[in-house]
Amino acid sequence: MWLLIAFLLLLAATAVILLPFFRSPAVGPDIEVDPTLLALYNRRDQLYQAIREAKFDLDTGKLTPEDYERQVAQLKRQAASVLRAIDRRQEALSTSELDALVEEMVRAERQQRPLVASPQPAVVAPSGTSAPSARYCPQCGARVQPGDRFCPACGARLS
Repeated sequence: MWLLIAFLLLLAATAVILLPFFRSPAVGPDIEVDPTLLALYNRRDQLYQAIREAKFDLDTGKLTPEDYERQVAQLKRQAASVLRAIDRRQEALSTSELDALVEEMVRAERQQRPLVASPQPAVVAPSGTSAPSARYCPQCGARVQPGDRFCPACGARLS
């Protein structure tokens, strides 16, 4: 009997562990990726990696400082060219339909879960008494300390 219970527990634990591997990922609507843009992003990443490797080669002594400067300058020129091409391609692909789709996805996400909790009401001490030690940010409603000049949650300037 104990063997059967142990086997069932092991089977249940295995099912719980493997369940995420069999679920399809929850993603938004399928958006086609432009192959040209994808190739540009891959080239950009390759150039960034080459710059990091050149720095490593300099640190390990494989490159002289002069060779390093020359190689990195060339890689940076290539990366700047790729970044300009990415910007041009993104501008060409940007449409009002795509902007509307992105805005709708953001709106749906915000409706599902609010970004910040509702602001706490400001606590005002009656005249003639000392002010309470608890204060709240007027921007996001987060609790702030009496000596704070900026909100630790959102960075808003406190009066």
